[in-house]
Amino acid sequence: MKINKIGFNYTYDNDFFVSRPNGSGDYLLILLKSPAIFNIGGIEIKARENSVILYKKGTPQFYRAHGAEFVCDWFHFSCSEDEIGELQSLNIPFDRVIETGGINELSMLIKSMSYENYSDNLYRSHSLELYMQLFFVKLGEKLRSSGYDSSHYEKMAAVRSRIYSTPQQQWSVYALAEETGMSASYFEHTYKSIFGISLKNDVIAGRIEHAKFMLSTTDVPIGSIGRMCGYKSDVHFLRQFKSRTGCTPTEYRKRYL
Repeated sequence: MKINKIGFNYTYDNDFFVSRPNGSGDYLLILLKSPAIFNIGGIEIKARENSVILYKKGTPQFYRAHGAEFVCDWFHFSCSEDEIGELQSLNIPFDRVIETGGINELSMLIKSMSYENYSDNLYRSHSLELYMQLFFVKLGEKLRSSGYDSSHYEKMAAVRSRIYSTPQQQWSVYALAEETGMSASYFEHTYKSIFGISLKNDVIAGRIEHAKFMLSTTDVPIGSIGRMCGYKSDVHFLRQFKSRTGCTPTEYRKRYL
């Protein structure tokens, strides 16, 4: 993939419009930060902020502001047939306005891509290609998450990141639910619907993963590792580790060191 032109946080007046009957000659992705109106196949579609559209090469492009201003991130790019196949494998549709629930992560990637594009870095082209691959993978994940309660997806992703980053914490579903503005039962239901695992089991999985990492890369005593992973009892740590891995921490360490 190759960036042809890119813009981050572009802002236009309320009379802004684009009319390209034959398309732009390449592919175009737009992240909306304000409402807009798109004409697709002769049908006008009112798009909300936090929506995304990926125009295929040759598709007519008609869109305009719908409100006080038009704000967006965008990039024009070229790609091969194989790369188009990769986009399709991520279930990213062309020529359709899609609401995402939130575009902060995607917007930050475009910001980084924009800075890189206008830099004189030695490996700029390679970096941009990697950025684009990451962008579309994250877009594919975002669109997949829209099948869940997308308004809570980013909150849940942040919670899960903290669980895996700080396994020593004593996590409470009630505290996390209050933090995210949900009831405990709704929090648990939403968490499991998004990640396919209950909060309780995910906390255990995060602790065991960290324990495995520490056992295989350090010589820290096993009891200390248990406490670093949130276990107050060595016996509890040993039992839960063996239940999840099929071996004791000592056996695991011998296998990998």
